Amino acid sequence: MWARIQRTPDVTVYLAEGRGEGVGTACLSVLPNITYDCRPTAFIEAVAVKYEHRRRGVARQILARVLEDARAAGCYKVQLLTHKRHSTDGAHDLHTALGFAPEAEGFRLYL
Repeated sequence: MWARIQRTPDVTVYLAEGRGEGVGTACLSVLPNITYDCRPTAFIEAVAVKYEHRRRGVARQILARVLEDARAAGCYKVQLLTHKRHSTDGAHDLHTALGFAPEAEGFRLYL
């Protein structure tokens, strides 16, 4: 799977390291779009930080870099989906602090 991800254009995986080990990740996918003056849309997924490294700014640093790259790619908007259960663990507070706004009701179908 890693080789496939590396071959996929417009997909970037971010890895935060601490003391020589991976402590956090995120994935940015930039998709072409036929709306919004044909500016691409960015999708952020797989934002995760190891439990013992949470609440130390790891996710904030990763997401700051992801947003910087989305802006550089000329993206019109950024979609970031999180599970409702994260409304009480600080994740939604972080997203709001970074400028995200809860805007849409989402649906998911696991196959």
